[in-house]
Amino acid sequence: MPPTPFDSEIERNRRLAAQGSVNAMSDLATGLRDRHRYTDDPADLLEGIDQLRAAIGYVPDHPIRHSLRATLSGLLLDHFQYFGDVSALHEAIAGCDEVIPLLDGHNGQVAATLRGEALILLAEHTRDPVHVTEAVESASQLPRVPAVLFVLGRALSLRYGLTGDRTALDEAARVLEESVRASSADDPSRLLRLNQLGDVLQRSAEHTGDESVRQSAIRYLRAAVDGAPSTSGSVLGFKVDLAAALRDRGRHTGDLAAAREGVSLLHEVLAATPPDTRSWGNRCENYLIAVQGLVERTGDIELLDQALEMGRAARGRGSNDATIPLLLGLLHHDRFVRTRLGSDLARAVTALSEVVEAVPYGEDDHVSALGNLGRVWFSAYRITGDPEALRRSVTALGSTVRASAPDSPKRGAAEINYGDALYAQYETNQDPGVLTAAGHAFRAAALHEGLQPIVRIKAARSWAGTEASAGQWRRARDAYAYAVGLLPRAAPRRLARLDQQRALEELDGLAADAAAGAIMANDPETAVRLLELGRGVLGGQVLQSRSDLSRLSAVAPELAEQLAYTLERLTPSGYLLGAAADERHDLDIRLERLLDEARGLPGFADFFAPPTPADLTASAAGGPVVLINVSGFRSDALIVEPSGITVVELAGVTPDSVAGLADAFSAALHAATRPGTGETEAQATVMEVLGWLWDFVTGPVLERLGYTTAPSGVWPRVWWSPVGQLALLPLHAAGRPPEGPTVLDRVVSAYTPTLRALRHARGRYARAREDLVIVAIGDAPGAKTLRGTEREAGGIAALTPATRLVGRQATVDAVRTALASHASVHFACHAASDPDDPSAGHLQLYDGPLSVLDVSALDLSGVRLAVLSACETSLGTRRIPDEGLHLLSAFQLAGYPQVVGTLWQVNDHVARLVAVDLHQWIAAGEDVATALHHAVRRCRERFPSTPTLWAAHLYSGQ
Repeated sequence: MPPTPFDSEIERNRRLAAQGSVNAMSDLATGLRDRHRYTDDPADLLEGIDQLRAAIGYVPDHPIRHSLRATLSGLLLDHFQYFGDVSALHEAIAGCDEVIPLLDGHNGQVAATLRGEALILLAEHTRDPVHVTEAVESASQLPRVPAVLFVLGRALSLRYGLTGDRTALDEAARVLEESVRASSADDPSRLLRLNQLGDVLQRSAEHTGDESVRQSAIRYLRAAVDGAPSTSGSVLGFKVDLAAALRDRGRHTGDLAAAREGVSLLHEVLAATPPDTRSWGNRCENYLIAVQGLVERTGDIELLDQALEMGRAARGRGSNDATIPLLLGLLHHDRFVRTRLGSDLARAVTALSEVVEAVPYGEDDHVSALGNLGRVWFSAYRITGDPEALRRSVTALGSTVRASAPDSPKRGAAEINYGDALYAQYETNQDPGVLTAAGHAFRAAALHEGLQPIVRIKAARSWAGTEASAGQWRRARDAYAYAVGLLPRAAPRRLARLDQQRALEELDGLAADAAAGAIMANDPETAVRLLELGRGVLGGQVLQSRSDLSRLSAVAPELAEQLAYTLERLTPSGYLLGAAADERHDLDIRLERLLDEARGLPGFADFFAPPTPADLTASAAGGPVVLINVSGFRSDALIVEPSGITVVELAGVTPDSVAGLADAFSAALHAATRPGTGETEAQATVMEVLGWLWDFVTGPVLERLGYTTAPSGVWPRVWWSPVGQLALLPLHAAGRPPEGPTVLDRVVSAYTPTLRALRHARGRYARAREDLVIVAIGDAPGAKTLRGTEREAGGIAALTPATRLVGRQATVDAVRTALASHASVHFACHAASDPDDPSAGHLQLYDGPLSVLDVSALDLSGVRLAVLSACETSLGTRRIPDEGLHLLSAFQLAGYPQVVGTLWQVNDHVARLVAVDLHQWIAAGEDVATALHHAVRRCRERFPSTPTLWAAHLYSGQ
């Protein structure tokens, strides 16, 4: 065993004790206890108890016996915690009862405090609140010193655990905060108090969903872990509690890094815990809970199987006989959902049924097992269609709701599961009473503040769906509006961008259904507002960060400065760990508090609020903005103009038809890159898609706008803002060329992800500087050679003065510097999109990538135009198309009010022709959108039967 700080003193007292010194025996016992707590070696604890028993035997009639008996009670508490022998607890309490009347002053207080600790441990063991009530009452009568406050706080916390009394939990937090404040920095018990305070705050956060409380909990728990020596036995317990808080942070906020950190901490703890100790079972339980939460999100079957093996080995060795079977049931359920193996279903049902039958009705484990058994049967119904499985699910989940405390998170979770099962039952029997009951369950879950935001949003979406099924469209509109209003909470700034994307992917299509519901309620204004709030959530966060704070600065300059600093620190981020992650969570919580403070100022109630309906319609001052919404309820074009909103119903446009079109288009683009007969067929398919888009989408819109012929003078402008997978298709190129009508022959097209983005672009537009930097890379390491990039750069430079960064000059650092010092930029290089992580899409510079995430974090002023003459720079992902996560949108967020990009891979030669034509028209005085329009039309003239060559380029911005 490695040396400890207690060794020399223990050996000194051991020598004196051998000579018969009672004081040395007492000091030796205390030292051995302290070393046991440091190393977790039970031999020290047992020797210490033996030493005290021997010392007490030496002094049967001496007053020192009373102090020795109190000290023995303290070691007996450690004995119970290590070995679980309840007789040690009863002996400790009896010893305290014997000596408390006989001890005065500090010694009597210590004995009374020990008795309170023993009662707490007995209440935890027996689950009898009588013991905890006695502990609270006795501790409340003692002086409010740190040690007593610590015991009182623990007792109040346990009262909450046994009775659900929220006031006891709140009081426990206040008492423990007082205990920590009163503890000196060198008090050896201070870390225990920090840890206990963190644990209580974590429980409070779990009940209320208040992330600021959870963040405080993690701060205290991490301080306890960081303050404890790495060889201390207590550090393992501290890590268990920190891991639990991190697990819940991951579950409530979607922070995958926190969930992984929690599992990693518990893996460390288990590796350092001997399997034959009592604590191993409890720590194994915590590990399995953490793994189950992580697997639920990642689907890691290998980790799941390892956890199942460990869980089977841990049966009967945990702190509670029901916990391991309950966890095995959850893990087998997770496995069944992924494998669809009947053996996993059977094992999940068996494990959970065992707990339901063994645990008394209404206890936590019974409620958890019953609710999860209902989930298992519902999964079985979803996969097999077995009506008996659905019946069992409804029965179990209904019982779970009734058995749960009304305001508990378990009740909220049970409500949404019950609603799912009831709605499935309604689909089979069309009973309106069942539909109403499902709606009530979903509504209750949606309104439950203690549930994770994403769960509440899903519940609200389902609630809206029940109202829609009942034909109650106004109520459906309001429920959808509630769901959309919660969206920012599902993807808060504190999360890594990848976690934000995952959360929004789970909610894809919500904005479209919400808008359709509002239209069905004859409320197009609300439809536009919900589309604005429900799309471009991540871009909206960046735009909000770039908002002008001058109005606030004039009234509250210090507050404005704090806001600016906080927003700057919360730029989009990758994964962070440990203290860096804690800081980001702190910053996000601080931002909300600062915004609340600003909104409390006179005249600032709408500070940083979403645009008003008047603001949104005013965004269309330069020409109509067409929001094209596709939903299972109905599909419409909402034409937004300063005068109001016009709805054009798009018959024949459905989510399935658009998805099929996107599939066919993607396959054709891929086939078109391969010479041969397949290429001809692919071009024909692309033409068919363009024709469909004209017939069902753009044609009806342009007819309503009155753009029915080619213009004879100034070209009219239209901004397209497609919703969902329509954003992956070239609306600007829709039509039936060469003889039929086309969008290119009627209007100049532009795109905007949202009306807010268009409004922001117009607010940032600056013409003061016209200088251009051209970035041309034909031979990036590891990439296919682009032969035309230098000719493209030369052709553009011949038309307008430009700085050129060519080949090796075009490093990431050099390009960043150039972006900050030039008004416009033209990229001629490779680019790549990433369907799994769209924020990882990038321009390939000479020494590395410049990603969507990198560009989005830039905040450039005075810039004018970015031309991305590269492949797929405006191609979003099919998983979350409404977020517009691609290079084109990233450059807009960085500050460029005008951006030219491409929807798919472009031919090197054609890209050069379009780029040079574009700059030629700009040099001739045309605005950028019109210049690109003419360049694309000219390209179409060159390659009339090859739409993949001329339809890829598009313009987005003001």
